[in-house]
Amino acid sequence: MDPPTPRSSRRSALQDAATTAVHTSIVAAPEAGEWGDHGAWVFRLDEAISPEQVPALLPTLPMPCVDGLGPTARFEIAVRPVDEIWRLLFATASMGGMYGEGVHGAYGRLWAWRSLAGLSGTAEGASAEDVERHVSQSTWFHFEADAEWFHNDACADYGIAALSPDRRRLAVLAATDTD
Repeated sequence: MDPPTPRSSRRSALQDAATTAVHTSIVAAPEAGEWGDHGAWVFRLDEAISPEQVPALLPTLPMPCVDGLGPTARFEIAVRPVDEIWRLLFATASMGGMYGEGVHGAYGRLWAWRSLAGLSGTAEGASAEDVERHVSQSTWFHFEADAEWFHNDACADYGIAALSPDRRRLAVLAATDTD
């Protein structure tokens, strides 16, 4: 699903509500993989939104990863099954970035799991069953953009967004590992 083009150039009034603990959880995979730059943001929405509304909202959010994105610049976003998001986060943590070795197998799974938990809005210290339930009930998005923050090198940057099961929380992880 692609957002309308041209998009609104007006910024959303929503503010990042990520606590330090949630931010740390969301960026667990790129931190473990020693990726060059990454960011995490959480936006609490005034009302529930549908997954179809996310592509128009996301590029208007106050995040450095979409700064400078013009109304007609490339912004591609698609709903993805959670297993694809899991594989991306696992590869990020376990194999590392261009200049990092990653943490390999079991630790790669651990850090990917923590990123999924943070993105899905699962409470810190929740059981594995709670994490799995939140993750499976969330709607997952993968995005790329021609914004200054992204370098658009193959396998070197990406964005993930998760719409919570109650549709009132949107969490975003953006990672890049280019010079």
